[in-house]
Amino acid sequence: MKKSRHIVFCIAVLLCAAAAVLPAQSLLDNEYYKKAQDLRYQSEQALEEGDYDAAASLAAEAKDNLAMSDAYVEEAKRFYQANGWLNRANDRVAYAKSIAADVNFKDAYNTAASDARGARVALDAKDYERSLELSKSALAALEGIAVVQAPKRPVEPTQPAEPSWPQYYEVRLILSRRDCFWRIAEYPFVYNDPWKWKILYEANKSLLTDPKNPDLIEPGQVFEIPSLAGEKREGTWDPETSYPPLP
Repeated sequence: MKKSRHIVFCIAVLLCAAAAVLPAQSLLDNEYYKKAQDLRYQSEQALEEGDYDAAASLAAEAKDNLAMSDAYVEEAKRFYQANGWLNRANDRVAYAKSIAADVNFKDAYNTAASDARGARVALDAKDYERSLELSKSALAALEGIAVVQAPKRPVEPTQPAEPSWPQYYEVRLILSRRDCFWRIAEYPFVYNDPWKWKILYEANKSLLTDPKNPDLIEPGQVFEIPSLAGEKREGTWDPETSYPPLP
């Protein structure tokens, strides 16, 4: 009798662990997570029928699959983050070439192009940290070119600094309130208006796995935030920075 009670207790602990993961973004909709849910259901059925050994075995297998699901999600997040920065780096290199930076800013352009190629090699080798580092280095190499090409506005010495908002936003994995174009547009530092989500979608749909499905966005993807009315936008959103709400 004591052994039976102990088995039932162990099964209950395993089932609680298997049920602890909450459905969130599409990354959790993977084969390991689906299998874990199916095994958990089978374990509950076996427990109701009094087959404690089978229930315990199935629950343990469900827990193992949840661990594999967590590993899969973490790997995918790292890939999407590195791939998002690589896309930005490639776009900036292409823009630099379009304004003849390969002639007028040859050293900076060659450095950026080399770093972008290295970032692609590192991404293909699943060295995500190195890929991310090289993509950011490529962007930094061309930063001066963007400043040189950008028009400057005369500012009076007594005039307060012009406010600015982020130009890029990195999708986060938020279990309780998943990021989507509607909610990203609603952020005060983006558009402060969820109804403007289509502007974000149209500007970034080429980065989606399925460009026709605006709901299929992944954590780690880096989206550009187009300016609505000429407001100054620069850099990537930083949670440590305080931005004024967009009027």
